[in-house]
Amino acid sequence: MTVIYRWCFMIKHQQPSSSAALFPMQNLKTGLVLASFLMLEACASYGQHANSMREGLLIGKPELSLAIAEQDDLQQKEVIASLDKGMLRRMNDDFAGSNQIFEVAKKQIEALYGISITENLASMTINDTMRGYEGDRYEQLLLHAFMAMNYIQLGQIDGARVEMLQANVKMMEWGDEPEEDAFLRYLEGIIYESLGEYDNALISYRKAYTVYKENAGVVYPATPMVLKKDLLRLLAWQGLSSEYKAYAEEFNLSEYKPAKPSSDHGELIVILNNGLAPVRSEAAIPIFSSEIQQNLRVAFPVYQETKKLLYTPLVEVNGKEYGLETAEDVDALARHSLAQEMPEIMARATARAVVKYNTQHTANDNSALAGLLMTVTNMVTERADTRSWTTLPQAIQIQRILLPVGEYRLKIQMLNVAGQVVDVIDDKVVIKPKQLTFAINHWSSPVQKKTELLPEKIVLIK
Repeated sequence: MTVIYRWCFMIKHQQPSSSAALFPMQNLKTGLVLASFLMLEACASYGQHANSMREGLLIGKPELSLAIAEQDDLQQKEVIASLDKGMLRRMNDDFAGSNQIFEVAKKQIEALYGISITENLASMTINDTMRGYEGDRYEQLLLHAFMAMNYIQLGQIDGARVEMLQANVKMMEWGDEPEEDAFLRYLEGIIYESLGEYDNALISYRKAYTVYKENAGVVYPATPMVLKKDLLRLLAWQGLSSEYKAYAEEFNLSEYKPAKPSSDHGELIVILNNGLAPVRSEAAIPIFSSEIQQNLRVAFPVYQETKKLLYTPLVEVNGKEYGLETAEDVDALARHSLAQEMPEIMARATARAVVKYNTQHTANDNSALAGLLMTVTNMVTERADTRSWTTLPQAIQIQRILLPVGEYRLKIQMLNVAGQVVDVIDDKVVIKPKQLTFAINHWSSPVQKKTELLPEKIVLIK
């Protein structure tokens, strides 16, 4: 785009005779058409790229999606590329490699906290894609959550704890009323509990419940029953009988009897990253500017597709079946985040359209050719910023299952709206006394697969 604007500058400062020699009129039309196509290609939206990258996930071949992602941003300068690479690496069971590039993303985000004047100017004269993308707040918090999951699957629970501490610092940086994430607080509590830090776990469970309760139906689902029972269980273990009674009545769980720690049992934590987050696309509308008394075309990001209906997971282990509960509705978070940003996005887009209108008329006053080229340039470069972390799941679902010590086959059946099994995830899990065993999986779309038992994906936490 810089070359195009320099070209316009050169035209503007040419004498009529020299500009005619430089740009013969018979080649003008062809040149403008070619330039338009080149600029359209250069300005192709991130949403279009994301759809291509995600095709491998939809056919059950995450390695193909990873291969596409790894070709981007070889210099590791773009946050969004690092986020996608990190997620796709973990989908391909490269948990160490995932955390390596996630760590790069964290450093890139920190570097973008001081946005340069040049980027702000470019976004006001070209489009919002010229701004460095640091990720929405919910994306920044989920970055820590998925790094924690990577550490859990690597058997490095202390590393997972560090991620929760870093996420807490980030939330505190966002103001007097920290922006909380319910699932992150819940995961934080599970991690503390796995380390035997029951006081800290109880604090996290309380915070998680508060966020769910205050935001249910807006950006978060209803409080998962499994969290309510976790909160009651730890209150019972800590001997906080008055608080236990109050919560039990609030939850309508007065008859619930929390299990006590036993050398004969352990607990299975099943986490399923279900589906794929929505992809932003571009829309454009005319907006009237009172400054110049004209209708101006502005482009902005939208979620054109409605929320997709998730396939229903059903866990089968030890002869019993268990449903999974949604702990994080990423789709709702994404749509809510964009809605919150929209007033600022539209204000920038309108101001940018006025700037482009004025530069177009200034160029036209100096040269008809310059004015025409500036018109084409402004039209093509008015693009919406459709960047978002599209390799995130649509929802994160969870279940906790108390099991006798032993080895089990774990089966997660994915059901369509008719209740038919369209896919099956198989694992082996080993339950140890008083330990947590994690089974964490990703599932994007039904794919025909062989039904043999997959390699073990077991993480034991003492």
